[in-house]
Amino acid sequence: MPGDQIAADTPFHFGPAIFDMLTAGPLLDAMEQLIGPEITSNPIQHVRIKPPATALQNGEIRPHITATDWHQDRAVALEDADATQMVTVWLAITDATVENGCLQVQPQVPDQTILPHCPRTQTGIADGFIDAAGAMPLPVKAGGAVLFHPLTPHGSLPNTTDGFRWSFDIRFHKTGQPSGRQHFPEFVARSRSNPALELRDWQTYKSLWEDARARLATQPHTPIHRWQSDAPYCA
Repeated sequence: MPGDQIAADTPFHFGPAIFDMLTAGPLLDAMEQLIGPEITSNPIQHVRIKPPATALQNGEIRPHITATDWHQDRAVALEDADATQMVTVWLAITDATVENGCLQVQPQVPDQTILPHCPRTQTGIADGFIDAAGAMPLPVKAGGAVLFHPLTPHGSLPNTTDGFRWSFDIRFHKTGQPSGRQHFPEFVARSRSNPALELRDWQTYKSLWEDARARLATQPHTPIHRWQSDAPYCA
C-alpha cells in the first residue's frame, strides 16, 4: 500500500479546536490581505509532531519525523492547482528553534518556477537545484506563524534536543480555484460577498472528512503529486 493511501482507520484530527484554528478571525484577516475576501480552507492540512532525532529507531525514520526534505508546496499538490492563489501558514504550537527543527527556506527568486522533485522517503526537490548554504532558518515562538508562497522552497531541520516540537501547517486558497487535492474536502472559511456560504459548524467539517475517508478507503489509490521516481533528474 502506498504511504499516502487512505484506509478506513487512517487517523484524522478534526475536532472543534482544529476548526476554530482554521476559522480564526485574525488568521483570515491576514489571508484576506493576501488573496482577497473569498477564502477557502485548503484540504492540505497537517499536524506535525517532531520527536528528538536521537530517540528514533530505524523503523521510525519516515517523512517529516526527522528533517523535512526541501520542497515546494505547489509542487507536491496536483497540477490542477498550479495557477491557484494559495498561502501556506505554518503555526508553531511549541517554540520552534534551530535546535529542535524549525523551518528553513531558500528565498524565492523573481522568476521562481516549480523545481523538479523526486519521490524518495519524502517527495523533495531533486539534487542540484537547492543551494543549502543559502538556507535561512525561521525560528518562531509558540503561537507565532510563518506565511509563505507555495513556490517558496522550504524544509525543516532535525530535532537535536530532548523535547518534542509541535506545529500545524495549513493552507488557504481563493474560493473557486482548484485546491490541488480535489479528493479531499475544502470549505469556505470567509466570504464577504455571501457570508451564508461560510462553514460555521465544526461537526459538519468533521463529517466531510469522515465521509471522504470512508470513500477513499474503498477506491483505488489517488496520487497526491505528479512526480515519478524514474524521471531523469531522479536517477
